[in-house]
Amino acid sequence: MGILIDKTPDCPYVNFSENGVLEIEGRSITEDVFSFWQPLVDWVEQYVKTPAESTKVTFFFEYTNSSTNKYINEMMKHLDICAQNGHNVSIHWRYEEDDESILMLGQDLDALISIPLKFEEVEMERQKSQRVKVKSKKTGNEAIITYRYWDAIVRNGHSDDYIILDEDVKA
Repeated sequence: MGILIDKTPDCPYVNFSENGVLEIEGRSITEDVFSFWQPLVDWVEQYVKTPAESTKVTFFFEYTNSSTNKYINEMMKHLDICAQNGHNVSIHWRYEEDDESILMLGQDLDALISIPLKFEEVEMERQKSQRVKVKSKKTGNEAIITYRYWDAIVRNGHSDDYIILDEDVKA
């Protein structure tokens, strides 16, 4: 079973799927890093034992604390071993334009593993404000969610459970 966690002010959005999509996006400044990150590391450790045909990992951080970086490194080590065992693993390191600290963190982590990270500078203004209004076909409940969260629902094959009411809700 995968993991899907919505973004909070202290913790990032997480989408880990058995079909080879692993995404983390946002800030990680939680005080209890162990409770948040250790289950993610454990999931990756189990996943790499029987990975999907292709694994695409995307990290896109606004900010991380040093305790978080230890867990990111741990995840990357598991993914690196997976790639060394002949599996197709790509790691994408996205960072906001002019964010030197996140870029440098990616470069530091890149130096510790054999999989070359693919760096992508991103202009963020539109992605920060884009929201989608959806309605559950099962319950009838309506919600306004980030476009990023909707994208994860689609990639995980659950889009048929919802009706899109508005694709461009202003924040």
